Amino acid sequence: MLFLLSCLLLLGGGINVSPTNSELRRAMPAMIEGKSFCLVRENGAPEEVFLNGVNMGAASAGNYPGEFAIDKETYLRWFSYISQMNVQVIRVYVNQMPEFYQALLEFNHKAESPLLLIQGVYANEDMIAGYGNAFAEAFRQSFFDDILNAVDMIHGEADIEKRPGNAGGRYTADVSRWVIGWILGIEWDAAFVNGTNAAAPDRVAFSGTYVRTLDASPFEAFLAEAAETAIARDLEYGTQRPVALCNWCTTDPLSHPNEPDPEKEDGAVVDAEHILATDAFDAGFFASYHVYPYYPEFLSYDSQYLQGDDPDPYLQYLQALTGYHSMPVLISEYGIPASRGIAHVNAVTGMSQGNVSERQQGEWLIALNRDIRAAGCAGGLIFTWQDEWFKRNWNTMDYEIADRRPFWYNAQCPEECFGLLALEPGDESPAATVDGNAEEWQDDLPVIESCGLSVFARKDAGYLYLLIRGEDYDFARDTLFLPMDVAPDRGNIHTDGMRFAEGAEYLLKIHGKEDSVLTVDAAYDAFQFSYSHLHPFFDPMPGQYEQDSGCFNPIYLALNRPLYLPETGTELPFVRSESGRLFYGSVAENSLSDFCAGAGFVEIRLPWELIGFMDPSTRQVMGELFSDTQISPVVTDGVRLGVTRSGGADTVPMALYTWESWEMPEYHERLKESYGLLQNYFSGQP
Repeated sequence: MLFLLSCLLLLGGGINVSPTNSELRRAMPAMIEGKSFCLVRENGAPEEVFLNGVNMGAASAGNYPGEFAIDKETYLRWFSYISQMNVQVIRVYVNQMPEFYQALLEFNHKAESPLLLIQGVYANEDMIAGYGNAFAEAFRQSFFDDILNAVDMIHGEADIEKRPGNAGGRYTADVSRWVIGWILGIEWDAAFVNGTNAAAPDRVAFSGTYVRTLDASPFEAFLAEAAETAIARDLEYGTQRPVALCNWCTTDPLSHPNEPDPEKEDGAVVDAEHILATDAFDAGFFASYHVYPYYPEFLSYDSQYLQGDDPDPYLQYLQALTGYHSMPVLISEYGIPASRGIAHVNAVTGMSQGNVSERQQGEWLIALNRDIRAAGCAGGLIFTWQDEWFKRNWNTMDYEIADRRPFWYNAQCPEECFGLLALEPGDESPAATVDGNAEEWQDDLPVIESCGLSVFARKDAGYLYLLIRGEDYDFARDTLFLPMDVAPDRGNIHTDGMRFAEGAEYLLKIHGKEDSVLTVDAAYDAFQFSYSHLHPFFDPMPGQYEQDSGCFNPIYLALNRPLYLPETGTELPFVRSESGRLFYGSVAENSLSDFCAGAGFVEIRLPWELIGFMDPSTRQVMGELFSDTQISPVVTDGVRLGVTRSGGADTVPMALYTWESWEMPEYHERLKESYGLLQNYFSGQP
């Protein structure tokens, strides 16, 4: 009777049930056959599919994921966009609020092609850091409780107390017919895996009704028990679906002899081949990996992935993964961030984590998807659907206030910019559009006038916008200098024959399309502070420890610390990228554009972090550098701006541009150019 009831519930959803065991029939929306991921169709037959889809986070701009601030109407709109992009799969990382499952149920009842869900179950990272051992009872119980709750949620049979940072409420939407798999866990830290193995060396086996282990480590035995928990609970509803254990390159079962940080990036193994299905579990296991083209470093330097005249290390790594596994391999995360800032670059292909236009983002995502297909993977899920303002990145995080990240958009941080859907600053549009058209500025009053030039300013949660206008200003002929004072009692009063009315921490030079740049006072240079003062990767630059030295430095972002490649014995130097160099053009043609000129004017947008702001929403900037081991914020009253040109004023006057603090940022949604490219690409895929 339980089986018949399950069949009735599943009919009409496009994916039906399949009796696979004559003694105990079980409803399955999907199943594994050999190395194929299959959907079970209405006639009960399994059909091999390639899963194209997107990951979806739980945060909107102005919120952390644990606040679950996305409402049902937003989900319905997003589901429509995703479906129109011609992909069929959404993966979520954590148990969602009831509104998510209600929206999915409502959307799929009306959609010609229902969206399929892969449900993830997260692991508490604070507990991981605190206990360092998966068998610690508090961590184990928390993880397993979340698994049980997830199963109840997708079946619409849960009433869960809402706790801070966790989803909860009354769940009545049964979406189980469209849930095609589980991905349990997170990107496991090698130290946590090894800590578990060391803490419980004898717990090397698990034997359950549905899952058993073979030659497993203690950590793998823990994951086997987690899988058993999900499968057993699902079968209480008469259903089952494929299971994967979350994994990534850092803990893959392959060897990477030329990885420069082997203890961190090749120091532990989580092997899905050691976790097996018993005869009572028909849906089967698949392998889930997060794989990006630019990190870890072995994807640039390991000789085994550099074969041939035109090597493609991403493809060759995926081929090694699929060759190793006896089960389907789903690349459950791959992504390219359309950010201004940059954090990593693949030394072979040039594919980078950041400093990527939206068009390049789309083109590279298509190339990666083709590699995923060519390697024989079961599918690829793009990271991610929407931009995530709360995220941090290793080479920008020290220059932000950690608990204020969600309240402003940092274009310098690649981790914030992976989305195909931009959560773009500004209520209905950005505060200004850098496109060579100054009509939107016609009613603004200048902040300051000097040397026959007027400076106008606007702001939103992402940028400071400037317009410099002059009746006789000629972009092709004139060189403009704009001193900017952001921090109290600091900055250069003079440089190269110019004097400023206020101490300037930044100096912007506009001189043609190829040679316009923002520079920073040497004593206010956060890059120098991090990588010359705190870490001796290169010698101090002139003026680094001197107030009003007159020295302005190029602005850099770090790409890599010095590396040693153990297999080849190669030493690689510190690598940096000049982030103060400005890119010319209209944002309509290139999303990376910083400035654009028109007749008698030039307009500019500057990311807040590039001009020293640790949190523009509360007007906090970097304080004094080089006197401590970390950067501390100070409150400023805004930005003092000046302007001159070659042969201009002896002392450049400066005036204050300021704004009110904000708590909830204004933003709007915009589908990126990459979305349209992917939409066209996926329309031609089976």
